[in-house]
This record gives sequence, structure tokens and C-alpha cells, in this order.
Amino acid sequence: MNLTSQLLPNARKPGGLFQVLNISIPLILASAGHAMNLFFDRVMLAKYSRDAVNAALPSGLTSFTICCFFLGVIGYANSFVAQYTGADAEHRVGPSIWQALWLSLLGGVLLASGYFWAEPMFRAMGHAESVQEQEIVYFRILSVFSFIPLMQSALSAFWAGRGKTVFVMINNFVVTGLNIPLNYAFIFGSWGAPELGIAGAAIGTIGAALAGLLLYMICFLLKRERKRYATWPPVFDKDLFRRMLKFGTPSGVQLFLDLLAFNIFVIMLGWVGSSEEERLITQEASTIALSINSISFTPMIGLGQTATVLVGQCVGAGKIADACRAVRTCRTLTIMYTGTMALLFFFYPDPLINLFARSGDAGQAETMEVVRMFMRFIAAFTVFDGLVIVFSGAVKGAGDTKFAMYANVGLAFSLCVLPCILAWYMKWPAMAYWIILDVYITTCAIVFISRYIHGKWKKMRVIEDEFAKQTSEE
Repeated sequence: MNLTSQLLPNARKPGGLFQVLNISIPLILASAGHAMNLFFDRVMLAKYSRDAVNAALPSGLTSFTICCFFLGVIGYANSFVAQYTGADAEHRVGPSIWQALWLSLLGGVLLASGYFWAEPMFRAMGHAESVQEQEIVYFRILSVFSFIPLMQSALSAFWAGRGKTVFVMINNFVVTGLNIPLNYAFIFGSWGAPELGIAGAAIGTIGAALAGLLLYMICFLLKRERKRYATWPPVFDKDLFRRMLKFGTPSGVQLFLDLLAFNIFVIMLGWVGSSEEERLITQEASTIALSINSISFTPMIGLGQTATVLVGQCVGAGKIADACRAVRTCRTLTIMYTGTMALLFFFYPDPLINLFARSGDAGQAETMEVVRMFMRFIAAFTVFDGLVIVFSGAVKGAGDTKFAMYANVGLAFSLCVLPCILAWYMKWPAMAYWIILDVYITTCAIVFISRYIHGKWKKMRVIEDEFAKQTSEE
């Protein structure tokens, strides 16, 4: 049976192709908008200077990694909203979002302290001095305004958790539509804006995100939402807050450790080479290759969110068979898309790679050849990366977050962090690091697929027993 035939027989049933596409397409497009932001930011910085693009990936990824604990906890509001929606307890949706917003503000205050410890942290990473200076500038701006993406994540759950994903897409398009021109203006000093280089990239990104946050908040507080979902007045529900921490904290730890392992991989790649020039080439090639990979990886986040939402709604409604059907549909779509991208990355990456070329820089040819080699390693894990997103999203949507945390702790350190340290100590070439990443992601996929098949998630829920409906697997 081919992949297409797996989608069609149950296409109109709950969890079938039509329902999955109805929810996932706006989320995929929203994620694609975010991928476009990252991609074109890196393209513009690559054209601005090599130091700027070399600093953007480790600095931006470090900022995101540190945010990940809070993003994981806050983003778990999706599962609460989904399960309350499935259980017809709509009056609990607004309070769930407010608990996530309180966590966003707390996280924003703590993360803003990064302004003060950015310099010693990036000095310790040991990149070239000219790169370090730009890493520090970029990280400080993102740290001070980190409450904005945290609050965006909290508010987006109000729509995504109910399966109303078109507005999430619209909001993301607004952000993307502002982000690209704002970045261009402040990086290059166009249209009357000052030329700020990498600082301009951070300012443009933050400005666009703030517009998206304001749009979310205005619509969250509309009269019809206040009446139906109790979105006003703001409330602090001690029990709900505690349960969000209980189930969301493992999710936050898992996301943080996953990104930490990847961040260590990126940082240590910047140390590979016997000379300063070789290290700069490896670092720039890694930034370009991983920026291109975002085209494949980031849209899959939309399908992962869809799996989380539909599993959550079905668990809240007690309809396990529909949840299983939704996961199968998400899995098949993921394989079809990531398989196509893997073939593109392996056999025909040049059209994407050439977008990063700086005109008149003949020395960049060696970098581009290294990028082509890195793209083949990315092609090897692309499908498995998509499967990790879908199956981990599925089990977490039901509440199986502790397993995800424990599995990630073991896998991240045993298969990524420690092998990367060994590779650096043994002075292995850059290819060794990419092989390590391929093995790590492939193993993660096998572990989460096995956990899903085991089925413990079918007996879980995050909402109160009084709201949950009797479970049926038929």
C-alpha cells in the first residue's frame, strides 16, 4: 500500500485527511512564515558580512535554547485548551491561557537577565573575536525582549488548541510581512533607517513580533471571546497553574535539552579546523546549511502541533480511535513532504545555496562546497526529524510528558553531547559531527514511535476528571 492510498479511505472521518489538513495547513503556513523569517534574515546577514551571519546562528540558537524551557511549559497550554474543548468545558479555556500568560511574564523577567551574562558566555564559546562581538549584541537584544515571543506562544494556544488555526496563520503572515522589510531596513540602513547590521536584524524581528502580540491580545479580549471562553477578567487559578507546571515542565525540560544538545553541536562545529580561516568556513557553511534545513524542519512543527491538538481533543472527548487516525494521517503527510525535501537537499541543493552567495567574494566558493557536503548529511535525517516532531507531539498531547523528558535526557547526552565532546577531543573532522547528529535524530524517531505504539498515552489526560469523558477506542 503506497502512502497516498493510506490517506484516502478514511479521508472524511475524524482524524482523517480533511480534518488534519483543515487544522494543519494554516499551522504549516504559519510555521513556513517563521522559516521564511529565519531564512531571509540569514540571507541578508550573509550578504552584509561573514561575521554577521556566523554570529547569527549560535547567538540566535542560544537565545532560543534558553527560552525553550519556558516555551515548552507555556506551549503546553495547547493541550489544556484542546482537552477542555474536546470535553465541552469551554469556560476553562480562557483561564488556561491566563496561567500561560503569567508564566510568560515570569519567564520574560528571568530571561532579560541574559543582558548581563551574555559577554562571559560568548567569550567562553571561543569563536573569533569579531564574531563574538556580534554574538553578544544580538543575544542581548533578544534577551531583553524575550517576553514577547513567550506571550505570543501563550496566546496562540487559544486558537491552535481549539483547532481554529486560520487566525494563527494570519497573525504569522502579519509578522512575516513586517519582519522581512524591517530587517532589511535596519540591517542595511535603507528607507531612512540607520545601518545597524546584526543589531538591526534583532530590532526588526522584535518589532514584527510585537505587532503580532498586540493583534493576538486584541482578538483574545473581544466581547464574544470574553463571554464564551472567560478570557476576562484575568485570573490566577492555583490548581490550574499547578497542573500546567506539572505536565508542562517535563515538556519544557525536553525541549530545552533537545535544543541544548543541538546548540552544543553548532557551537563545537565552530571549533573545527586547524586555522582561524578553516573554522570560519566551517561555521559559515553550518549556518547556511542549517538555515536551508529550516525550510524542511519548520513546516513540520505545524504538523506536530496538529497531532498534539487532535490527540488532545480526542482524549478529552474519549475518542481514542480518532486520535490514532489523526496521528497516522500526520505521519503519512510528514513522510511525503520530508522525503521530497531530502531528495532535493541531496541531489539539487544549489538553487538554495546560491541565495547566500556574496557578489564579488571569490573566496566563498570553498564555503559553498562545504555547504553541499553538509546538505547530504541533513538529507539523511530529514524524514526522521519529521517523525520525531509528529510522534512526540502525539504522546505529549495526551499528557505523556515525563517519558518525553526522560528519553530526551538520555538520548541528548549519550548520543549527541558526549560524542561531540569526544569528536572535539580526538580532533575529528566536521563530518564526524554530522554523523553523530544523524544517529541521534534517527534514534529519537525510533524511541518516540515505539512509545506511541506502546499505547500508554491512551489512558492519560491533563484536565480534571469531572470534565473528562469516558474513553472509547472504537
